[in-house]
Amino acid sequence: MPETCLYRGEVVHRRLTPVRHGLRYRVFNVFLDVDRLPETAAGLRLFSYNRFNLFSVMDRNHGPGDGTTIREHAWALIRGAAGGQRVSRIFMFCYPSVLGYVFNPLTVYYGFDGEDRLRVMAYEVNNTFGGRHSYVVPVGEAPVQKAPKRFFVSPFNRVEGQYTFHFTAPDVRMALGIGLSVDSKPILKAYVSGLRQPLSDANLMRSFLSIPLLTFKVMAGIHLQALALWRKGLKLNPRPKTTSPTIDYMPEVASKP
Repeated sequence: MPETCLYRGEVVHRRLTPVRHGLRYRVFNVFLDVDRLPETAAGLRLFSYNRFNLFSVMDRNHGPGDGTTIREHAWALIRGAAGGQRVSRIFMFCYPSVLGYVFNPLTVYYGFDGEDRLRVMAYEVNNTFGGRHSYVVPVGEAPVQKAPKRFFVSPFNRVEGQYTFHFTAPDVRMALGIGLSVDSKPILKAYVSGLRQPLSDANLMRSFLSIPLLTFKVMAGIHLQALALWRKGLKLNPRPKTTSPTIDYMPEVASKP
C-alpha cells in the first residue's frame, strides 16, 4: 500500500551525445498523499503546508500557480486521463521547499486505484525560465511509458524527440528513469532512486544535516552543469515563447484488468 513517506537516494544524469557528460548527487524527496497535506503538516513540527518552515510544500509551486490547491490540480490532471476514473488516491513525489525555496525539475503524481494498483502517472516538468508542463500518461501492463517532448527544458536541447519513462510503483524502494531520444538515437538519460523512511521530524532533520540546503544545491548544480556543457562546446538553442502551464494527455495503452 502506498504511504506518505520520505525517500532518500540519488539522482544520476548522463548526456550521451553530441558530447558525453554525467553527474550524480544525493537527494531526498517527499512522497505525499495530496488529499492529506494539511493533516500531514499538522503532525510535524519541521514540515508545513503553505507556510514557511524548515521544510514545506506550497500550492504556488505546482500546477497553475494561481491559487489552485495541489489537491485540485492533481485530481484535475489524473481525472482527465484515460483510466483516471479508476483512481482513488494520488501521491506526489517532489523536493520540499527548504527555508521557503524550491526548484523542482520534476514532480511526479502517482494515481492508484482502490486496490493500490498504479493506473495513471503525471510528470510535471519545470524549467528555469518559469515554464511548467505536464505529461499525463496511463499505465499499461509494462512499466514503460512514452511521450513526445513538447516543452523547452534545457537550452542545449531542442523541443524534439521522445521521452521514455521507466518506473516502479513506490514501495520500500522507488525508482524512475527518463530517457530522451531523437530519431531513435539516445540523447540523455536520467535516473532517480530512493529508499523509504518514515516522514518524521527526526528523519527530516537528519536529511537536512546530511544534505543541507538541498533545493539551493539543485538550482546551483543546474547552472554549473550548464556552464560545463557550454565549455565542452554545446551550442545554446533559442527559447521558444510558450504559455505556461500546459498539459499533454497521452492515449490509453493496454490496460490492466
